[in-house]
Amino acid sequence: MSSHGSGAPELYSCQLLPSPILNRQLLGLALGLLLFGLACGSSGSSIPITGNFSNASLNGQYAYRLAGYDTMDGEFSEAGVFTADGAGHVTTGTDDFNTAIGFSSTPITGNYSIGHDGNGSITLNIGGGQINLSITMLSTSKFYLAEADAFVNFSANAAGEGAKQTASAFTSAPSGTFVFRVHQTFPSAVSEGTVGTITSTNAAVTGSFDVVRGNTFSSLTFTGGNFSVPDSTGRGTLTYTDSQAIPTNFRYYVIDANTLWFMETDANTLGVGTAERQASGTLALSGNYVFGSSGDTNANIGGVRTVGGFTAGSGTISAGAYDSVQDGSSTVNQPFTGTYTAAPNGRVDVTLVQTGGTGAMIPLVFWMVSPSRAYLLFTDVTKVEEGTVDRQQVNAFANSDLKGQYALVMDGFIPGFLLTRVGTFIPDGNGNLNLNEEANSINTSGTPLGSISDVVLPGTYSVSGSGRATSTITGSSSNVDLVMYMVSSNQAYILQSDPGVEVSGQVTLQSSP
Repeated sequence: MSSHGSGAPELYSCQLLPSPILNRQLLGLALGLLLFGLACGSSGSSIPITGNFSNASLNGQYAYRLAGYDTMDGEFSEAGVFTADGAGHVTTGTDDFNTAIGFSSTPITGNYSIGHDGNGSITLNIGGGQINLSITMLSTSKFYLAEADAFVNFSANAAGEGAKQTASAFTSAPSGTFVFRVHQTFPSAVSEGTVGTITSTNAAVTGSFDVVRGNTFSSLTFTGGNFSVPDSTGRGTLTYTDSQAIPTNFRYYVIDANTLWFMETDANTLGVGTAERQASGTLALSGNYVFGSSGDTNANIGGVRTVGGFTAGSGTISAGAYDSVQDGSSTVNQPFTGTYTAAPNGRVDVTLVQTGGTGAMIPLVFWMVSPSRAYLLFTDVTKVEEGTVDRQQVNAFANSDLKGQYALVMDGFIPGFLLTRVGTFIPDGNGNLNLNEEANSINTSGTPLGSISDVVLPGTYSVSGSGRATSTITGSSSNVDLVMYMVSSNQAYILQSDPGVEVSGQVTLQSSP
């Protein structure tokens, strides 16, 4: 039996699963979408797979992180570090694992196999058990992950990423000002979302942040806290207390001097986050931007996902549009305008206004990492949704800008099933594509069986000048619609826009060795 646990008897209680969001009249759509994730179609398919990846491409020390659900432990977050020898072996590492009841750290070893297109697998031996992961490499320093355990006696569904670490950043505690984002879920309370700045001076923590907590939006400060010096694998601890007197404890993972990953270690809380060093100088919001975000509603964990784009300048937002699915209800290509007010510390108050419809106002706050990147938090307290914003690198897009072999990761749920995807997304620059993925699903109602399938499916796509791209996957029993907002020809946020489906992620052009 595969398991995240070490074989010891400490099992964890199940956290909230997505509640049913569709009624019977959408059952046919649900079955068709499930077949998109599970149908067999790779036999005899001919697709333009390219790349020079191999086992040698995974070589050195890496951090990784995943979040999801398994049938032994319930909802979990997981992160760790490992060393790969470039010859198919994980020689050493540590896996950190948290559920609603407890946190544990366990030594790991393992093995892996990487194909020439960057797709492959990793098996991690964790105590007396093991986990199996599907991997798609973006480059020799970055990869996407999805758990690939789906059996009668044990199934797991999780998605995440990994990144090569810079060991020279392990010598001291993080120093400077970082923009950070944390998302927390609890077994018996509403979720919590936080974005802001955290400054480390001689390892002591100060800073300001915004939080949606307990169905209330607040702007807070840190009243205390500190970073420990990381160990030789880049793992350290972060503790802080905020101005509402709430303490929080994390394990952090150094990616490099500018990037940290967080995983909360507090009991009864699953928290994950990222911090990026804030640039010096003026932090202006100006230009064309796209964004991707996700979060929870009062009805569903993972019940809201949004992608969109806009133009910003001189306090005004124009030419905006977004696509979203919230609690099964789709919003497609909704136009908006808006206004914003920026502060010197990089905090930007934003108000979006839907046009051509209800005129609803959407409040947000951005924290600028640089003029080209920000973290966002929706301050509408009916949901807890955060994400990232990136300035576009192309003024006018066309079909030819979406061409090559891209790594893809998506996760979420369809009625009754959790679903993850990793693999390669291969558009030809002329409106045609192939999707070469491994999909994993778990039935969340009744017997919790899982299913894994390698899938090759054809499709078509169209890219507008704004960088909004639509795609239809046609090789399944029911067409599936995807929408992307392109940062550049190398990167895009992606959302499955079919009603009732809560699945989103990102695609990134591979950089082959």
